[in-house]
Amino acid sequence: MSEKIIYFSKLRIPSIVLSFLMIFAGIGGIIYHGGFNLGIDFSSGLSMRAQIAESVLKISYKGDDRVILNVKENLLQLTILGNGGLNREEKTFILSDYNTISDLVSELSAIDGIVVEETGNNQLAASLLIGLNYATDLKDNDVILNCVNINQDKYVDIADVRSTLSELGSVKIQTVGKAINQEFIIGMQNSDNSDDFSAKASSEIMKVLGKKYGTANIVIKQTDYVGPQFSQSLGGHALMLVSLTLIFILIYIWFRFKLPYAISSVASLVYVAIFMVGFVGVFQLEVNTATIAAILTVVGYALNDSIVIFDRIRENQGLLREKNFSRIVDISVTKSLGRTIITSFSTIIAVAAIYIFASGMIKIFAFNIIIGIIVGTFSSIFVGSGVLIWLMNIINKRGKFYDLEKKSDDKPRIPSGSDAKQLPAESEVDEDKDKPQATQTAQATQSNVRWQPKRKRKK
Repeated sequence: MSEKIIYFSKLRIPSIVLSFLMIFAGIGGIIYHGGFNLGIDFSSGLSMRAQIAESVLKISYKGDDRVILNVKENLLQLTILGNGGLNREEKTFILSDYNTISDLVSELSAIDGIVVEETGNNQLAASLLIGLNYATDLKDNDVILNCVNINQDKYVDIADVRSTLSELGSVKIQTVGKAINQEFIIGMQNSDNSDDFSAKASSEIMKVLGKKYGTANIVIKQTDYVGPQFSQSLGGHALMLVSLTLIFILIYIWFRFKLPYAISSVASLVYVAIFMVGFVGVFQLEVNTATIAAILTVVGYALNDSIVIFDRIRENQGLLREKNFSRIVDISVTKSLGRTIITSFSTIIAVAAIYIFASGMIKIFAFNIIIGIIVGTFSSIFVGSGVLIWLMNIINKRGKFYDLEKKSDDKPRIPSGSDAKQLPAESEVDEDKDKPQATQTAQATQSNVRWQPKRKRKK
């Protein structure tokens, strides 16, 4: 029993038309929104990661030595450097061992020179202290420690932060992680390309947020600034990187298969890249280095899918010489369909886990990958194979596409010339199938006798 073949090639023209419509829709969406939502990687500006949390402790040092403070995960570490750094003493406090912040304060205050001032609710669990994740010298700075907000009624919403910073002009706000973290990424573009933009913008953001939520309750975890020259250079390098990737893929497929396969593969990958760019522009996802990484990852994934399908097509070209090329493509894609679906589905499950549990740039990266896998699978099956059929028809000097319904596809080729006389007609072959074996043998014997040359008689 022959296996069922799905005739994908019949849908190649509607699929390519649909592909162009989606590309035009993406271009229209980008124009409608006035361009891309560029991050500071590609537009000069400031990116600040801020956390709004209640301040509970203020720690300082009044002694002659140096004391380095760091809070990370469930640990509070104090490194005391005495006698010019020759004497080193480390004190580590496991926060979960203290029921309240007040108990922790008692332990810290017992160290010579350490001054601890309670600025908030000291009855909260010490394990709720927010980690600094970087070392701070208490000799030079007083350090304010904040506590995670566990009261959902006091959660700061992103809409509140956006409304508060609206007086500064066009400011982009993005939530980081879970709501309990109360962390936000605040972005401002350097529209006038001023040299002191970073310091000025940071001061204005802190001033506005401090006025609304209290300066001590604002924790600045990270500040990044990208200048105009660097952003332009990065954008040019990203475009060059994508172009070089497609060129090297073209050369690789050319050597691996043939030129029509290479052109078809690159056409499929170009469509994937253009679609992803349009998708990012239509939904106004932030364009940053993670976006470029996602597009290149999707291109690589689609390339792998195309190679698997093209390899099967090349193999079947030698095995199914009696079939036309469109039918060979249909058989090859059908044989590869199970592998394609399983691979794509399993990859989407893995990336979906990243999208659900991650935050920030990684979350956007995972979302782009999910969309890219779906589009890449579609492109490998329909766009790439459709372009390949079109190119092979041109190479074979056919003025139009193969007619997939031709009855001659499944019939043997009839030789020309004198060889044609030796082949029985189709009606004769069908009649012979219904005759008994003995009758067929007798007819074959008579036929052989009839065509034997006459022997000369000996005189």
